[in-house]
Amino acid sequence: MLNVPSLATMSSSPYRFLYNPSLPPKETIVDHCLRLGLIRGTPIVDRSTTSVIAWVKFGPNVTIDEACTQDWTSKALSDAGASDLHVPRVFDAYTIDYYGSPFGFIAMEYVEGVDCDSNDVELVAKAVERLISLQAPPDATLGHVGGGTASIIHSFFSGWLPNAEYKSDQDFYAHIRNVSVRRCLEGALTNSELCQIFKFLHINFNGDISGHRLYLCPSDFNSGNFRKRTTADGRLVVWAFDFRATCFMPQPFIEVALRKPMDPFSRAVANKITYPHPPSNDAMPLLSASNSLVQYGSKAVALPPGVSRKGKAN
Repeated sequence: MLNVPSLATMSSSPYRFLYNPSLPPKETIVDHCLRLGLIRGTPIVDRSTTSVIAWVKFGPNVTIDEACTQDWTSKALSDAGASDLHVPRVFDAYTIDYYGSPFGFIAMEYVEGVDCDSNDVELVAKAVERLISLQAPPDATLGHVGGGTASIIHSFFSGWLPNAEYKSDQDFYAHIRNVSVRRCLEGALTNSELCQIFKFLHINFNGDISGHRLYLCPSDFNSGNFRKRTTADGRLVVWAFDFRATCFMPQPFIEVALRKPMDPFSRAVANKITYPHPPSNDAMPLLSASNSLVQYGSKAVALPPGVSRKGKAN
């Protein structure tokens, strides 16, 4: 724990996070976290009151965009009147240069409770149902809030990260069309044969998913990302954490994410979910395309014109 003396008032966050006047200076938080090493996070305790001020998540994969997504979700659930699911509000988020690489910090509300386990599958399933029902704002792009298409993290991709430099949503849509219709079944079926199979299965799919609405799409249903606590009036509520693998995606990608979990808890949760959207005919071809990408590993395949492999300039 981080014990701090009386704290100077800090300026409000430029990202419209929840203002917490008791939060220590960034330098104090950074110094303490780096001393702890690579752990999931740490509470911050005010020595003068012995109360927990915040919980800080930190690490090389922690970003401001993730923090913005978490805070948006917290406010969206509140606006929707959700009483059985909550997400911690974010107080501040920032990154530093750490030996030439970005290293991020998210200071958020501290939530007491117990991490969910195998006995809480139905409880977590209800929480995920609530999350995937949240529609993105009209001006939202794919990916994290404020991160743009380049911030997409989804289990559709091998390693969950697309190995392509997307500059716009259209770059992503063009890449998915190429992967789904051409490269994923290359050498096995011609486009004509593929269309005939889709027709036989009553699947109307031409690789274009740009017409689908965007929704919040989590890919990580690990039990450690959900905490349960009993309120003062006796209600059992769930708190959702860790939004690195949660971003805005077209609706069929939610169905893909629900069919991709590998660990037993996540699979059990996915099987218990009552899907809140009409099933999409595009989900099955996308799932097949995702499975076919495994053979390529981190290699970039089927890139459309103007899109380069990640880390390589055009």
